[in-house]
Amino acid sequence: NGDISSSSSMQNGGTSAVVAPVTTSTGDPSVASDAGTNRSTYGSSSVPSTTDTKVGASAEDLEEAKKTMPTAGKINVTPLEDKTSEEEPVVYATKLEAKNAFKSLLESANVQSDWSWDQAMRVIISDKRYGALKTLGERKQAFNEYLNQRKKIEVEERRVKQRKARDDFFTMLEECKDLTSSLRWSKAITMFGHDERFNAVERPKEREDLFENYLVELQKKEKAKAAEEHKRRIAEYREFLESCDFIKANTQWRKVQDRLEDDERYARLEKIDRLDVFQDYIRHLEKEEEEQKRIRKEQLRRQERKNRDEFRKMMEEHVADGTLNAKTYWRDYCSQIKDSRAYLAVASNLSGSMPKELFDDVMEELDKQYQDDRALIKDEVKSGKIPMLASWTLEDFQAAVTEDEKYKGVSNINIKLIYEDQIERLKEKDLKEAKKRQRLGDNFLDLLYSIKRKLLLLQHGMILNHYLMIPRNTGIWVARHMLKSFLKSILPASKKGLKRKS
Repeated sequence: NGDISSSSSMQNGGTSAVVAPVTTSTGDPSVASDAGTNRSTYGSSSVPSTTDTKVGASAEDLEEAKKTMPTAGKINVTPLEDKTSEEEPVVYATKLEAKNAFKSLLESANVQSDWSWDQAMRVIISDKRYGALKTLGERKQAFNEYLNQRKKIEVEERRVKQRKARDDFFTMLEECKDLTSSLRWSKAITMFGHDERFNAVERPKEREDLFENYLVELQKKEKAKAAEEHKRRIAEYREFLESCDFIKANTQWRKVQDRLEDDERYARLEKIDRLDVFQDYIRHLEKEEEEQKRIRKEQLRRQERKNRDEFRKMMEEHVADGTLNAKTYWRDYCSQIKDSRAYLAVASNLSGSMPKELFDDVMEELDKQYQDDRALIKDEVKSGKIPMLASWTLEDFQAAVTEDEKYKGVSNINIKLIYEDQIERLKEKDLKEAKKRQRLGDNFLDLLYSIKRKLLLLQHGMILNHYLMIPRNTGIWVARHMLKSFLKSILPASKKGLKRKS
């Protein structure tokens, strides 16, 4: 009346064990070697007959089994109490191991995910693992879990199978050398209908969709391949043009076209492509030519700037050694440097400042410094702080100037130039004064000669004749002395002579 499966408490380490009976019948399966382990091999069992012995089945299970049998049959159930002496229990350590043993039974019986409980009962009820779980509810719960797991596995298997079928389908298409993007589906059916990879894709609509998708990708590949081939031919034609040394930046297409026609690289391209490549190459040559011009121009500009710098450096050296100063004239300086490398280099420049202009720049700076130094010293000379005389030498002037700290910045060459300027001015001044004295003396003598006859009538005419015999170039101081002496000697005698005559 109850389930044959029984449980007993085993005092072994305090562990409760689930016990399932074991039959000694030679036709029954052997005890599961590893409880709780799912086996991957699938077995099949026939529907139990009414004469089969129900191992581990309870009365409730037998009732379930009866429902699955045809109504005309009967289940011959041997009383459980008569079989107990022949059964040995299978012990499962845990409930989980018992459940896994039951699921292993379902798997080995190849129970499908769409089976009902009744269908499964017909296959598994005679197996000893059927009694691994105590109650019908536990068995049905494990059965439902198995079905869910089985469905997931079948879905994944179906997905893998479909993916493989699609991959094989594409492989079949790729292996066909005659397949092009213009092939029609009806023609494809004829070409591939005998191939098992074609039929592995079950739905005809899916086959057509896969075929069309493949054609789209094939068309892209064909276009890419054609573009690559076109690119290669253009590159080869460009190399051909570059090898033609008669093509220059100003070459015209119509003048060289006939010289290019015989080459196969020319013939492989369309007319428009040939012209485009040629024009592009001409533009490249023009840019290259412009770049070369720019480089040459830049190199020339740098060289000319270097020439000017070297010429300036030479003039700086000449300023330092006194060759070039504020009083130097270009014609004199040019005659000295006309054979120098620096002068010849800057004279050959095509742009920028020429030698005369660079010279003027230096002279402007020298003259400004000279004028500043000259004005400073000139004021000192004029004020008497530097008592310069016409008889001074350059050394005398330098000694007087360098005594004062404020003249330390004046260069020796400028001191020399200022000395020459000042000494020349003093000499000119003395010369002017001498000329003035000479002129006054000459004027006085002219006066004396003009009154010569009147003076000869005087009593002391001999004295006058004595003075008149003096040379005309004796100077004004002599004239003054002569006039003073003359007047002292002549005036009294003149008065006496006039009185006597009267």
